[in-house]
Amino acid sequence: MKTFFLLRRGIFLGIATVLMASTLHAAPDINTFWVATNGNDSNDGSKAHPFLTLERARDTVRTVSVGQTTDITVNLRGGIYRLTQTFALTSVDSGQNGHNIVYQSAPGETAVICGSIPASNWTIFDVAHGIYRSQVGLGLQSRQLYVKGVRAVRARTSELPIGFKPLYPGGIEFIPTLLNPAAWRDPSAWLQPDKVEAVNYTQWKMTRIGVASVTPYPTYIDPNSVATGLLVMKENGWKNANIFLKVDPPNPPKPGDISFWQVSWFENSLSFLDEPREWYLDEAGGYLYYIPLWTENLRTAPVELPTLDILISGFGDWANPVTNISFKGLTFSYATWNDPSTGDGYVTDQSGFHVIGPNHDPNIIDHDPQDTRTPGNLSFAYAHNITFDGNIFEHLGAVALDFDTGSQYNTISNNLFEDISSAAIQIGGVDIALDAHPTHPEDITTNNTIYNNLIHQTGREFYDSAGIMVAFASNTTLQNNTINDCPWSAVALGWGWGLLDPGGFPGLPNATIAMWGVYPDPSTNHGGRVLNNRMYNFLNKLWDGGAVYTTGAQGSSPADALLISGNVATNKRPKGGGNIFYTDGGSRYINLVGNVSVKNAQGVADYGPPPSPYDPLPYNASYSALTGFPYGTDIGGCRTYGDINYTGNYWASKAIGVVCPYNQGGVDYPTDVTYTNEHIISPNGGVPPAILKAAGVRKCPPTIPAARWKAADAPQ
Repeated sequence: MKTFFLLRRGIFLGIATVLMASTLHAAPDINTFWVATNGNDSNDGSKAHPFLTLERARDTVRTVSVGQTTDITVNLRGGIYRLTQTFALTSVDSGQNGHNIVYQSAPGETAVICGSIPASNWTIFDVAHGIYRSQVGLGLQSRQLYVKGVRAVRARTSELPIGFKPLYPGGIEFIPTLLNPAAWRDPSAWLQPDKVEAVNYTQWKMTRIGVASVTPYPTYIDPNSVATGLLVMKENGWKNANIFLKVDPPNPPKPGDISFWQVSWFENSLSFLDEPREWYLDEAGGYLYYIPLWTENLRTAPVELPTLDILISGFGDWANPVTNISFKGLTFSYATWNDPSTGDGYVTDQSGFHVIGPNHDPNIIDHDPQDTRTPGNLSFAYAHNITFDGNIFEHLGAVALDFDTGSQYNTISNNLFEDISSAAIQIGGVDIALDAHPTHPEDITTNNTIYNNLIHQTGREFYDSAGIMVAFASNTTLQNNTINDCPWSAVALGWGWGLLDPGGFPGLPNATIAMWGVYPDPSTNHGGRVLNNRMYNFLNKLWDGGAVYTTGAQGSSPADALLISGNVATNKRPKGGGNIFYTDGGSRYINLVGNVSVKNAQGVADYGPPPSPYDPLPYNASYSALTGFPYGTDIGGCRTYGDINYTGNYWASKAIGVVCPYNQGGVDYPTDVTYTNEHIISPNGGVPPAILKAAGVRKCPPTIPAARWKAADAPQ
């Protein structure tokens, strides 16, 4: 009997041991996976045994998402995830059966996805100038550097250097002069001159073109027989930088006031490194150079060098869009964009869309029909039902978040965007066949929502970009966002200046009817809504923009017109000339209801200053003749089409008019503009509190620290 009981006890103990073992090593939950910076891709992805990489989690989700019956969540434990290649998602990574794949920070933790390398082990390089350097590796490229989380300045000359005269097609002539600092007055002595960029910004445009080579002074003879040196500029950039002309081009063409007629500054040479917080990357030698502030200790200060252009991509196609993926509570930071460092440079047309390649002819309308978008550091196309909620986008070198052609029913909500080189958010494209007049419904960008986002410090490197840019798209909603500290417009909508709309309305000076083709059907632009947004501190660098800027038809009839309602715009840069609610070339079918413009000084036109009276090689001074001319009011536009209704708005001035009216075939444009119950208010009040309260009402999401959110919402 004793033997029997011992045997039975052993059986029970054995069963208990097996059950305990099965509990300790249970199969992972196929609906929840974990990733950690100390994980291992050989693990099973459970909380106790997390993966190491996003790619391993993505590939595992692919194997279990077929037949999905609930959301599948990938939790990223707190820490920094340094990507060396783009985290690429395609249609096979989509949520199935109406459910989502969710990538999120683990509850209560913060996961940072970045594309940078840390720079450390700094040593003194030049004691006299306080220059330090760090060995970061051969062949690295970057256009940004961040020290203690603050954007540093790429080494540059002073603004408007003396003795430099753009000459097309030759390049930039120069005469060394004692009026410039000795370190860089003679380009013949510049270190690595083929890495130098010449920068120009004027009106609503910005241009960056690389130097190809230097012909020393005084060996170049210009057409006027003046002995100079010459900066030979890189093609195609230099050609494209001079295609925008005000009059029919002479032979050879001369730079116009929208072309590269004036050097704002040069940047990116060790020869220019002379101020604290400036930096230079020697790609060939693998060294990073930096002059720290006296408050920065490079032995302890975190220094981040972005090296990856795209952190996350989600690209589908007509038949197989990438769908039903959510990103929550994540931080996306430290990415670059190196295309402007190529021979194409960066030649803006407008709002981040720029001109590349050899096939662009000079024009006298200041715009080109074939532009290329600035990409997103997070980029999506043919993407449906993608959600970004409660994330932080910071320290990014291109557009932060971009939804290109065929993006439908996506939501961007409750995010903080801060310190972005171009636009924070970009929706839709400007391709005539794919975006403006697509033949396939799969190409249409439609029903995207941008809600409750706080956008701060955009256009840090590319001044021409808007805070939010919406190109050709339908039924886009921008609601309860706050946008502040923008170099150009806070929000820009539309494209084409009427030339891509039925009738080919010439909404640009010097344009002719249908010069970009004949389009009998309306574009995809219709049904947009810009509601209760708060915009302030805009036009901080450029002019000829506004708080809300539109171009082209925004609908096909009054029934599907763009609604701009309940928005409050204040604190434009006082000298920044522009219209606050700016219905520009070809704008049509727009209703403006209950908006407010207050504390926005009129501003002036600014074509750039004339050359210094001591300049030995003065550039064309005539373009500066209109600088200082008063420009802008609360509303208006240039060659606006019409069908615009103003109802119950609050303006700080009574000046209601049009910047440049237009007559065609005996018809004065704009046509059919109505004003109902408009209000003129004092500069400091008179607006119903309910409107001010509704505009930009936001709630800081629990995934973002309240202090960060509050700090980005600068004093208004």
